[in-house]
Amino acid sequence: MSLEQILEQTAHARPGYDLVSFKEAGLPVYVLKLRILVLERKALSPIEEAVLKAVRAGLETPGSIFEFLGLPRTVLTPVLASLNTAELINYSRGAADADAKVTLAAKGRLALAEAATVQPQERVVSVCFDALTKKLLLIAPEQLDRSRDMRQLGYFEVPTGSSKRPEVEDIPLQDFDKVLQRQSTTAEPTGTLLAVRRIERRELHFLRCVMLFYKSHAQPPEVEVSFWREDGPAMEHEVRFQAIGGPDLVGARLLMTDATASVEAALPEVIATVTREEAPTPVAPAQPSDAPVPIPAEATTKSRVVPDVETMQTLLCHEHPPYLKKALLSAKRKLVIVSPWIRDSVIDWPFIASLDALLRSGVEVYIGYGIEKADGNGKRNAAKDKPDITARAETDLRELANRYKNFHFVHIGNTHRKSLVCDDQFAVVTSFNWLSYKGDSQGSPRDERGIVFRKKHHVERLVAEELELLGKGYAGASRVGPGARVK
Repeated sequence: MSLEQILEQTAHARPGYDLVSFKEAGLPVYVLKLRILVLERKALSPIEEAVLKAVRAGLETPGSIFEFLGLPRTVLTPVLASLNTAELINYSRGAADADAKVTLAAKGRLALAEAATVQPQERVVSVCFDALTKKLLLIAPEQLDRSRDMRQLGYFEVPTGSSKRPEVEDIPLQDFDKVLQRQSTTAEPTGTLLAVRRIERRELHFLRCVMLFYKSHAQPPEVEVSFWREDGPAMEHEVRFQAIGGPDLVGARLLMTDATASVEAALPEVIATVTREEAPTPVAPAQPSDAPVPIPAEATTKSRVVPDVETMQTLLCHEHPPYLKKALLSAKRKLVIVSPWIRDSVIDWPFIASLDALLRSGVEVYIGYGIEKADGNGKRNAAKDKPDITARAETDLRELANRYKNFHFVHIGNTHRKSLVCDDQFAVVTSFNWLSYKGDSQGSPRDERGIVFRKKHHVERLVAEELELLGKGYAGASRVGPGARVK
């Protein structure tokens, strides 16, 4: 199941909660190298089977067995000794006897019937031990990622809390036979565990998952953290993670502090920008997906049809990337993206390939970026002091700009807007940084919020304002007039 499918399935899966953020992550799993003692079934060798059958036929002395099988004494003597040690035969010699006497033991008769023998064996095995649920996992260590792999992928390592490293007494034995059977290369039983002697090595690995952050409607400060693995929701992990104080360990409370404040400060201006000068036909607040969209009074005499999609709706953090992907794949005439920062984590090969395809098909593409390095009082701002664009991203985009005249790549230098416009299909204004944040859970949880507009006259007005910004830069508050037209 893809990340998009998981988010779509989990977005409304928890009544009374909103899915506000997510992380691609890894659940902690110890790979334990164990020295164990098992009772294994071992097939009889042809020589062992032949010797046992000879004894069962009535041959009682080693000499008669050697003669019957036609094998030299040097070959058969170690076999007899081995069968005696395994208690398959009784090997005895009286004081008056010239030769030793061999008889078949009860265990030997059973071994002949099954053509196999059962004996204790010491083995070294590797098992996967879940650090949160304290259970053995029926998976191979190769399915897990090491810490360095997690860092390279940008995935978050779910902490184990105060849990101590596993000891022998922590290993549940009830499922151990299943683990041994899963590691067997044949369909035959591999044996029964007698004891775990010691743990020779412990290595912390990670099982990939998606970590989901839900915010309560009734109690906004309340945040729940859940996990979704390849095989579905991991409810037991959620319970155990809650018990060790996991939400606080991964910064879930951050969803209620700085990020919320920045979003609340940014969106009122966005809404005012779109609805100003539209007093006769105000835009109604976004309705639930199953509620009808209000129809203006003057329209009721013409039609009672409710639009199939909402003309305005809010977007949460994880809902932004699909809109960028949709714009890159479906734009036919014009694509506009404004983002203060650009990073190569977003401007990757799929992004460049999609952009190249749009440009080859003749779509006019506008990308504007750049932000002032100082606040209004002239002081340096650490948050704004990071580079506008990374070197690799700039190289890739400049190369496209040099190849295509319909690609307008503009350094604005003083914008904090984050906008996306696709033809006259939709426009998004948001707190989400389109070209520097993938929305894929790297770093602390982020509470981003935006608004998508689908009414054509709103989309046209927004694209006109964005194109004016790219053409002239920002020189103070202004408004594109009602008669403005999209080029």
